[in-house]
Amino acid sequence: MIDLKFGGTLEIGDLIAVSNGNYMSFGWFAGTGRGTIQFYYYGQPGSSYEAYQEWLNKPEDKRGRWENKMYEKGFTKKCLWKAYIYGNTVTDTSRIVKITHPEDVFTTPEDRDRYEKSKEAMIFLNLIKK
Repeated sequence: MIDLKFGGTLEIGDLIAVSNGNYMSFGWFAGTGRGTIQFYYYGQPGSSYEAYQEWLNKPEDKRGRWENKMYEKGFTKKCLWKAYIYGNTVTDTSRIVKITHPEDVFTTPEDRDRYEKSKEAMIFLNLIKK
């Protein structure tokens, strides 16, 4: 858990917006590291879960070696790729905003669908609650 500069606290699994230069990225807060804030891009858990489902439906001889290694324990959080914000972000959280009403951010059907699939994957991994 970290405190945000403009109020509130972040818990693992919270939906966030991150300022990256001239644009905003959206994602799921994953924790902190050495001078970093870590997060999963908002659509990444959903697309990773879909890739896992596709792998399950492939015949054994069509599965790649790297996929077999990645999914040997099923779909786990190690199947997700993290993004990092470097610098003094752990103490200066002015680049991060917690999103409490995602329906106000994801307004197109495609974005809303990507968000919902991603949320389902995060729930499956027990990183967020329903």
